[in-house]
Amino acid sequence: MISSEGGAMNAVRWVFAGLLVMGTANAASAEEPRESTADRVARSFAECRAIAAADLRLSCFDKAATALEASIKSKEVRIVDRADVRKTRRSLFGLALPSIRLFGGGDDDKEEAFTEIKSTVASTRSLANSRVEIRLAEEGSAVWQTTDPMDFPPKAGTAIRIRQGVMGNYFIAVEGRTYRGMRVR
Repeated sequence: MISSEGGAMNAVRWVFAGLLVMGTANAASAEEPRESTADRVARSFAECRAIAAADLRLSCFDKAATALEASIKSKEVRIVDRADVRKTRRSLFGLALPSIRLFGGGDDDKEEAFTEIKSTVASTRSLANSRVEIRLAEEGSAVWQTTDPMDFPPKAGTAIRIRQGVMGNYFIAVEGRTYRGMRVR
């Protein structure tokens, strides 16, 4: 006779086995990646370059340009220059974001990774336990909070430097002193 505890364990094993089978079936059906609109538009331009006849190539480029224009108007494709990407990545400094290649993130961007920012203080607000909330003047009005006590909050217009430490830590240097901190919003 099987005890109720053993029967429950067998039931749990069967449920996990069923989920595993369902997961592998879903993974097998999801192996064909869907082509994005941006990839499809870029591929259409590359296909046009391979056409030898000038009049057919021109017609192909006209169709590809029309498709690109329609994709931009419908906001399926957005053209962003390197300066916009850099500005956006700088404004997101300190936030825990998923690892996606939305704003760069490839091998070419490793030398452009931000490890520190220099800005000025727009305003401060005292919090409990001598902690301080600091709003930056630039960087999209980023808000940082000290995790170390700060006896004298900086005044508006004071220069501030925030650098990335190890294991997700950040250091806020202001008026010759360094405090640990975190980005709030």
